[in-house]
Amino acid sequence: MSNGKHFIWLTVAVALGAAVGAVILPSPMSHCTLHDEACIMEQAKIYFRAFKYGIPAWNIPSVEPLQLGTLRIKSGGASDSMQFNLIMRNTTLHHFSDRATLKSLKGFSADLTKPLKLIWIVSSPDIEVRANYEVDGKLLILPIVSKGTMVINLSQMQSRTRITALPENRQDGHSYLKITDYRTVAKVSSGSFNMSNLFDDNADLRDSTLKVLNDEWSALSADIQPKILEAADRACRTVLQMLFDKIPYDEFFLKE
Repeated sequence: MSNGKHFIWLTVAVALGAAVGAVILPSPMSHCTLHDEACIMEQAKIYFRAFKYGIPAWNIPSVEPLQLGTLRIKSGGASDSMQFNLIMRNTTLHHFSDRATLKSLKGFSADLTKPLKLIWIVSSPDIEVRANYEVDGKLLILPIVSKGTMVINLSQMQSRTRITALPENRQDGHSYLKITDYRTVAKVSSGSFNMSNLFDDNADLRDSTLKVLNDEWSALSADIQPKILEAADRACRTVLQMLFDKIPYDEFFLKE
């Protein structure tokens, strides 16, 4: 279904929902019972397939790509052979929605008197991060001062996200979820850099520098990967909270 048709359907659905007091999910999603994890996981997968470019009628942004904003990364100290300050602007994360596999999604509860502890586990064969970069540093005695475009590939990522959400009553008489914490830990099998315009695209210097950076990925990832995860968490939290704000939690699940 096209984005235009989704928009029309959602506009009608919201109007009907307001008229009859029902909670209507955007097609092709459907309600599940609280303890049917297989159904809940399937609805999450449907969302990523059908709405990876967002839900315009609800002003919910795209998750493909995920907008990460500006990342600032410092790697190495004054005595290290490799050190740099890296700024990544207009950073976007690609292929999470269409390549990732949801392995587990747990933590929903009927008890609205205490916070929910949601856990979701995801496996992804390939994540791509793109940005406009500026770098200022050195490799051994060779200065690295450049700007251009860059791509970071993250392979075989396994991630575990913990979400704490507090049920809160609102003026319409329903309970909605308010996210109070959103945190991901992840392991990546390998990673690689590709950067345009290094040394004014001098092929020998560019290729040798990229080889060193990629050979040192395991060390550099300790500085780079947390920044990517933090930015991805902020973006995902925003999208999820906007969904939680639209759908009352106390009417999200079918009665058992």
